[in-house]
Amino acid sequence: MSDFRSYHKNLDSEEKRINLSPFESHHLVGTNRARVGDSVVVFNGMGVEWDCVLEEADKRCARLEKLTIHQTARSPVCITLAIGIVKGKTFDIILRQATELGVSKIQPLLTGRTIVQLKDVTSKLDKWQGHLIEGCKQSGNAWLPELAPPVTFKTFLTNNHLESAIVASLESTAKSWSEIYPSESTTLFIGPEGDFSEEEYRELESKGAIPVSLGRYVLRSETAAVAAVSQLIAKF
Repeated sequence: MSDFRSYHKNLDSEEKRINLSPFESHHLVGTNRARVGDSVVVFNGMGVEWDCVLEEADKRCARLEKLTIHQTARSPVCITLAIGIVKGKTFDIILRQATELGVSKIQPLLTGRTIVQLKDVTSKLDKWQGHLIEGCKQSGNAWLPELAPPVTFKTFLTNNHLESAIVASLESTAKSWSEIYPSESTTLFIGPEGDFSEEEYRELESKGAIPVSLGRYVLRSETAAVAAVSQLIAKF
């Protein structure tokens, strides 16, 4: 596997060469120091990957020559991570780690205890998408998760049928992972700082969400997300 991975949204199978965007060019040539003749894997986030060779190491417009094409099938396991938005760079970390682990969709939630104010949603989504791309580069994942626009907790529950749902919980009624049998299409709920409220837990239970324990200790949101996604993936 090549040490270098770059993202290009449109990979036309008829093309023999592509020019990377200024951002991707700078990341490949300026940050990662790729040089002419180096092997580079370019992915489009939809399972298509090109094995390429770097023809022109331009920090503003790197050019690559296509050698071979690969199509990676999407995993039959579809995990939607529905997570309360947390402040600062913590949410960025969660997005990258969830991508590395292979979740299929990420749904940011505005809960009763969410303290983040989203003033420019479009700009925020663009920034978050960049972190998903970085997660794919790091892990070799050929599929970008679908990133849904932020919605309120109540709106998400109202507008979505939960075929199978799990909520990471500190409640005494929480089950162990050995007691649950999720379907291949499962929604995993993780609360924000301060966790879900009692009312939100009751709403989740009314929708059939199963409370599952992540252990005896109180975890930060980013730790809980990684632990829960890892445990869930291990069930398949």
